[in-house]
Amino acid sequence: MRYFYALIGAIILSSCSQNLGSMPSTGISQNVNVHFDGSQPNITKVSKISDKQDQKIVISGSGFGTMQPYNGDSNYLQILDTTGGWSAGYTSSFEVDSVWLNVTSWSDKKIVIKGFTGDYGQSYWILMKGDDLQISVWNAQNHSGPATKSKKIK
Repeated sequence: MRYFYALIGAIILSSCSQNLGSMPSTGISQNVNVHFDGSQPNITKVSKISDKQDQKIVISGSGFGTMQPYNGDSNYLQILDTTGGWSAGYTSSFEVDSVWLNVTSWSDKKIVIKGFTGDYGQSYWILMKGDDLQISVWNAQNHSGPATKSKKIK
């Protein structure tokens, strides 16, 4: 549960700050940073996500920037299990996830994940059928975002 409370604190703190280079708030309730270079991330589709540790997850869209493949955490990708109260693949000044993502490719239009690693399976850090997920992507070059998409584990 401590990770859940840390995550809630990070969300509250991040909603109170504004990144350099972003435009002032327009009063819209959604926390979106818009950058002048036009590369705001947008998720159009997330492939099916099952309750398995090893699986292929494809995130499609635009404005993701590019990154080298990695197995771990980054500042630009998070899979949050809102039902289970844990998160994978994300690191920030407020949080370092113990469950990692095995990202095998990252282009401006598609991110491919081959599964969950690190401490997946420890404690309550597992995917279960019916869990609600929130997938968030930030642009790896200009840090704009996040773009988010909700998904239910089938």
